[in-house]
Amino acid sequence: MSVLSLNKIRKNYGISEVLKEFSLFVNEGERVGLIGPNGCGKTTVFKIIAGMEPFEEGSVYIKRGTEVGYLSQMPDFNQGFTLLDELKTIYQELIDIEERLRQLEKKISEASVTGEQASLERLMEEYSDLQHQFEIRGGYQYESKIRQMAYGMGFSEEELQNRVVDNLSGGEKTRLGLVKLLLTEPDLLLLDEPTNHLDLPSIQWLEEYLKNYTGTLIIISHDRYFLDQVVTRIVEIKNGRDEIYHGNYSYYLEERVRRYEQLRHAYENQQKKIKQMEEAIKRLYQWGHQSNNEKFFKRAKSMQKSLDRMERLERPVLDGKQMQLEFEVKERSGREVLRIEKLRKGFGGRQVLNDLDMDIHWQDKVALIGRNGTGKTTLLKIILDELEADQGSLWIGANVKIGYYSQEFEGFNPDDDLVTALRRESRMTEEEARNALAAFLFTDDEVFKKVGSLSGGEKSRLRLLQLMNGDYNFLILDEPTNHLDLPSREVLEEALKVYPGTVLMVSHDRYFLNKVVDYIYELEEGKLIKYYGNYDYYRFKKEELLQEIEAEKKDDKEKGYQSDYHRLKEEARQERKRQNQIAALEKSIDEREREIKELEQAMIDPENLNNIELLNELKQDYEKLQEELNELYLQWEKMMTE
Repeated sequence: MSVLSLNKIRKNYGISEVLKEFSLFVNEGERVGLIGPNGCGKTTVFKIIAGMEPFEEGSVYIKRGTEVGYLSQMPDFNQGFTLLDELKTIYQELIDIEERLRQLEKKISEASVTGEQASLERLMEEYSDLQHQFEIRGGYQYESKIRQMAYGMGFSEEELQNRVVDNLSGGEKTRLGLVKLLLTEPDLLLLDEPTNHLDLPSIQWLEEYLKNYTGTLIIISHDRYFLDQVVTRIVEIKNGRDEIYHGNYSYYLEERVRRYEQLRHAYENQQKKIKQMEEAIKRLYQWGHQSNNEKFFKRAKSMQKSLDRMERLERPVLDGKQMQLEFEVKERSGREVLRIEKLRKGFGGRQVLNDLDMDIHWQDKVALIGRNGTGKTTLLKIILDELEADQGSLWIGANVKIGYYSQEFEGFNPDDDLVTALRRESRMTEEEARNALAAFLFTDDEVFKKVGSLSGGEKSRLRLLQLMNGDYNFLILDEPTNHLDLPSREVLEEALKVYPGTVLMVSHDRYFLNKVVDYIYELEEGKLIKYYGNYDYYRFKKEELLQEIEAEKKDDKEKGYQSDYHRLKEEARQERKRQNQIAALEKSIDEREREIKELEQAMIDPENLNNIELLNELKQDYEKLQEELNELYLQWEKMMTE
């Protein structure tokens, strides 16, 4: 049954038409992902559904009695309330009933002492009715429900009890607002970028919660992994209209290419037919003039009418304009880029980093992950020499040139225009700067906008352009995808995958981590744990480790003795050693495969075909590399099956 219907909505902002006959039909219980580039009208659609935004044409239908829940970007809280008090306001009616029950208990006790039987019976009857209401409305579970939701979203018991809403950051307020919204359990839930400001455990918790949500969901998100896990249908806003894909985000990626190829083929066939008809019309007119035969003119006019009536197909476009991002390295660093040993850092008696070790080498693509507040930003600031460690050593390799992307963009001068901001990072003329900005979708007078007036997405593009044109070979990126739309994230992914330098990134974007990184460092309880693979590998190993721990706990309980700590520690050491060996083998395999491809290209190069001596040498080298590659694969297979 339909719960929501938007039919041919048209919405303008001034002379700009954002939505053009946009339609959206959602059935009860559906989980829909609403996607599209920044500025395409996604949030406008939500505001129209929530009744917060008017529109010029079209109609909106919401099933009678449907409660719509929409999280405002700036939630309104009660000043001076603790987090727990604020969350309890959702259950004010239950709290009032609970207070009335306490009052009745006192009166019943007093009536029992005085022996007022009639009054006692009346009080007991009221108490019984209220207690029944309290029970069926979840009065005995609401506090545990609050805590379950708040813990899942990353708030601790200490924060719930003692932190005041006035002192929360913008991101924390959004997170608390999301907890309040989820606790209300609306029939139709509108979530606009719900994973922003969440750490990985909280995102995973939210995913599981929404998968089992009994209501209807519409989600705006740039988190592709999240969309894959939660939604069952994608609606893309493209040129103000809706395009529907019956599947998750991965399905959308494949299907959009298939549709594009289909439309391109139809467009090219029509263009070919149009050209043939135009040429035929031209020939008929020529023959008519040459032979002075009216029949040729009539046929030409008839064919022209058919051509004029033809419904012309638009040239299909797979992607709109995208920034042209390509990182280069002018001068490489030494093999060892960063080495940290036994590093310690604390604040006010709280140890944040404890005997921490880290190694990063040339061309490594490394992710640093961990819960919010574990010290990731602290570690980055120590590496950047903005903070001093309490103990331990940190060594930056030879000729390492660091380019830093801060999620808060602290390095910008808000009074700079875009041309000036770009030229601060690289030597280029004003014309070169304008051309570079145009390639990043800053055109015409936009290049003279002040940096302080830019949106988050625009600042992100500007900073990436600065890094692209700067003299860097080690990029440190703190949440680089936070302000980017889906097309821009994909452009950044491709650029980093082929980047010839070294990358260390902090990111909660799991799709991004899967595409880019070679290995992951997880910061947990002040120490770093290394996982030799992308995010999916990390999650697999993490779950495997948790299962082992649970199995050990169960075994301890059954057998009544402590787990063999030293055995597990030795097994973990052996596993780390094995993973190091696997990583080294995989690197060697990649090198051999690259060398083989280069030899294959050389062997078919036309300039080399007549040089028999050179071809023989290339063939011998090729066969030798193939033997080495086969041996490496045998070693790798053996290591993987041990």
